[in-house]
Order: sequence, then structure tokens, then C-alpha cells
Amino acid sequence: MKNKIALFLMAVLVVLSPVTAGMTGVSSIQAEAAVKNPVKVSLSTTTPKQYSTVKLNVSGVPKNTSYSAVLHYKTTKRTIYGKVGTPYNIKISSATKRYKVKVEVTVKYNKKTYKQYAYFTPR
Repeated sequence: MKNKIALFLMAVLVVLSPVTAGMTGVSSIQAEAAVKNPVKVSLSTTTPKQYSTVKLNVSGVPKNTSYSAVLHYKTTKRTIYGKVGTPYNIKISSATKRYKVKVEVTVKYNKKTYKQYAYFTPR
């Protein structure tokens, strides 16, 4: 009799496990943060000379997916637009030497928005 009760309780636990799994207290924000970011960003150089060009490459999602990138210079921001798989030439003009410029890339793909960052420091 005890064995039958034990088997019954184990069967109930197996059936209820998926139902109670949703009650773990994990928020949708935490679950969203666990999603891997497929976007990859690279620069041809991280220490360009002033008045030179840096190539920005975005990959990890299908080619020709649109992206935007905000360049955070010391005194201004500049937004550029490109397509995944096509290098974008960023012209470095009189950007402040030794100031780390943040490149914030945003890609919208499959109803999700992904952000990735790269940095360069003009010399």
C-alpha cells in the first residue's frame, strides 16, 4: 500500500512540475536578459588617427538587416545607418584625441531589439 501511495505522489509531482515551474518568481525581465545577443560588432582599428577612416562591421543576424549606430563623441553624438554584412566607413575628423568614443549599435530583428557596443580612441 505504501508503495502505491509513493508511486501516486511521484506521478502527481511529474504532472504538476510544468505548472509549478512558472511560479518560481523569475520575472519576464530576467528571462529576457537570459536571451543571447546574436549581434557582433567589430572595428577595423580601435586607435585610429584623426582624419582617418574606421570600418564598422556588424554581423550575427541575416545580411541586409538594417541597423543604426550612435557615435558618442566628447561633445556631440552622431547617428549612422547601415546594413548587416556591409562595412560602414566612419570618417574620423577632428575627434578629441585620447577620448574613448562609444559606438552603440542597435539592430531590430525578429521583433526583438539588440544592442551591442564597440569603442575607439583617436590618436
